[in-house]
Amino acid sequence: MSARGERGDVDSATERPGAQKGVYRRRIRTMHGQASATATETPYPPIRYAWYVICVLFVATLLSQLDRQLPALLVRPIRAEFGISDTAFSFLQGYAFALFYTFAGLPFGWLIDRTVRRNLIIVGMVLWSVMTVLSGFAQSYDALVLTRMGVGIGEAVLAPAAYSIIADYVSPERRGRAFSVYYLSLAIGSGASLILGALIARIIPDAGLNLPGVGLMSPWRLTFLVAGAPGLALALLLLTIREPARRDAVSVLLSKTSAGWGEFFSYLKRHAAAFSRVLTYPGVVAVIGYGTLAWAPTLFDRRFGIPTKTSGLIIGVLVAAGGLVGTLISGWLSDRWAAKRVPAARLRVAMLAWLLVLPTVSLWSLVGAPWLSFALLTVVVTGFAMAQAAAPTAVQAITPNRMRGKAVAIYLLIGGLVGIGFGPMSVALVTDHVFKDDAGLPYALAVVGGPIALLGLWLTWSGLKPYQRTVEALEAAAEADTARS
Repeated sequence: MSARGERGDVDSATERPGAQKGVYRRRIRTMHGQASATATETPYPPIRYAWYVICVLFVATLLSQLDRQLPALLVRPIRAEFGISDTAFSFLQGYAFALFYTFAGLPFGWLIDRTVRRNLIIVGMVLWSVMTVLSGFAQSYDALVLTRMGVGIGEAVLAPAAYSIIADYVSPERRGRAFSVYYLSLAIGSGASLILGALIARIIPDAGLNLPGVGLMSPWRLTFLVAGAPGLALALLLLTIREPARRDAVSVLLSKTSAGWGEFFSYLKRHAAAFSRVLTYPGVVAVIGYGTLAWAPTLFDRRFGIPTKTSGLIIGVLVAAGGLVGTLISGWLSDRWAAKRVPAARLRVAMLAWLLVLPTVSLWSLVGAPWLSFALLTVVVTGFAMAQAAAPTAVQAITPNRMRGKAVAIYLLIGGLVGIGFGPMSVALVTDHVFKDDAGLPYALAVVGGPIALLGLWLTWSGLKPYQRTVEALEAAAEADTARS
């Protein structure tokens, strides 16, 4: 959205009573004119360079997913070494990471709107890579939890900074495809982490390896070392990315007086019906996604006797394939429906995705044949990839530019606390406290997945009308501003 398209929102959010109102509005109009000239004189960067930036961010996000998803393949050896339950492991996999990932995103969201986003990503990448390597040296469960917390803090900056950078590199009519291509790194990263862990398990002897100056390292420890090292090298490549001009220049001029958290929450309150759905449905998707991927390798181990070194490869390929297909379909449909002026086009894609997830999410873990379980799991992955890929575009389409970093940080906060944290733990709690046996894992996955999918479908369906009203309100503000100018 252009600076002009958002000036009306600035006025409505920052009006002052009495005589000061006119002075303040004239000040905004003066700065708005300067910002409009700047926006006009600064075209979008060449599309080839924009795609290069997206590719670098793609690789960075892929590596972050490698570090995030690895514990899913390491349930058996970590439980055996530290003597912990499924619930304790789910805290390591979920909330130890998610609490710090989500809450660190709030101050990072503030910084992203005010400073060089590329440098923030570099610092975060170095931190999470070092912490992943240190995970391989943890000598206790508590130490491993601490390193997972560090990984969460480091990764917290990446997504909101990347979304903000891409929005300033790519024109609005191409953003659906740009975001969907970037979002492929999440799906491919999840699958690649499972493939990498499975390959390491096949290559490294069961007794581990002796490393010079370190001594004997068990396979699960070596997995963390191999996953963390590439991020340190990629941090150097990020130096080749230029910080883009911010498209909403008026927000930069007004940032010290009117672009704080107060204005942001005021805007959310005025459009509560839309944002209550758009900011929360990705968390519901994440409960299913992270809960499923955290326990899928263990399910095939316990239910079908397929070792993780085999199931990890299969699941990794299926997750990457399903994520690729779902994400590309999501971006294509999003842009196509938006171009045709379909009401609530960006959010409607997510509702379609739930129609794929709902029939399969409670079946894939219960069927008796492993091949059928793998096939149904692929459909589930495809569906939640479609829904998640639609989220950042849907959020940004109804959020002024100067608030996008905060909006993405909030949606990641909700997704982290509800999805990344509670997804793995919800399945473990049902397994440990309802079925009270490791054999209850398939039923726990079904019990958690079905009702949550129904909730997700309701959120998107009931959000279509308020979402469209918010889109129309922003368009009306843009037209009114153009007429006044």
